[in-house]
Amino acid sequence: MKNAHKFKPNFVLAIVLAFIVISASIATFFDSILVPKIVKLITVTILMTFYFCQLNKMQNVFLTTFIVFFIGDALSVFSFGEVMLKFSKSAFIVGYLLLIFILLGIHKKIKFDSFASVYLILVLLLNSYFLYALYEVAKENFVDDTNLVLYIFHGVTLIALTYFAFAVYLSKENAQSITFLLMVFCFVFSDVLHYINALYIYYWLFEVFERALHISGLFLLYKYVYDHHTMRNNDKKMKLSDYFVNTTKQLRDIRVEGVFD
Repeated sequence: MKNAHKFKPNFVLAIVLAFIVISASIATFFDSILVPKIVKLITVTILMTFYFCQLNKMQNVFLTTFIVFFIGDALSVFSFGEVMLKFSKSAFIVGYLLLIFILLGIHKKIKFDSFASVYLILVLLLNSYFLYALYEVAKENFVDDTNLVLYIFHGVTLIALTYFAFAVYLSKENAQSITFLLMVFCFVFSDVLHYINALYIYYWLFEVFERALHISGLFLLYKYVYDHHTMRNNDKKMKLSDYFVNTTKQLRDIRVEGVFD
């Protein structure tokens, strides 16, 4: 009963975020601008409200990361020209650098075998090639050199973030490392969709997935920070598949009768 009470607020938060994602998706389909902007502004506020209703402490680096992401969203909503959009992109880059800083603190304590090292090199090369391919497709659409520099720096930051997130996961394979890795995936694919929409071709469904992934990334960051402060000593090994739907021997032994029996 105690555990059910403990995780109930996070379940409610997931329902609230799912509702606002669906609302923003419907608004995007009908070309409404107001609702998606409201969603961008209130997401971090909702996360912080739920967090501090449960816990009264948060490390400064995590709090700063949330504030930076909020500033990035706010600047993109109240956009008074190209300068504000550049500041918004810069804020997100700073947020990702803070996440890398968090990972570097963990990375000092881990060691890799030869297989993990090769795997990480392949991940690094694959991400670098993907960034270069996207640049080749969209390079003619950059309005000035500053945007080009921000894009390159943004891409390099995402590659580094992905690399270190994979490194920590391969070393630890616990719930926290999986949460962080999934969060990084959400942010990376969200930003890729954003650049595709902005520089290559716009499609409303891309915008829906971009916003949904961004909100999912923020929720996973919230979950990571919450678990960090409540389950700090829990370092139980997990596989990535264990993070999703688990099964049992009783369920596997159930015989399903159908038209093919």
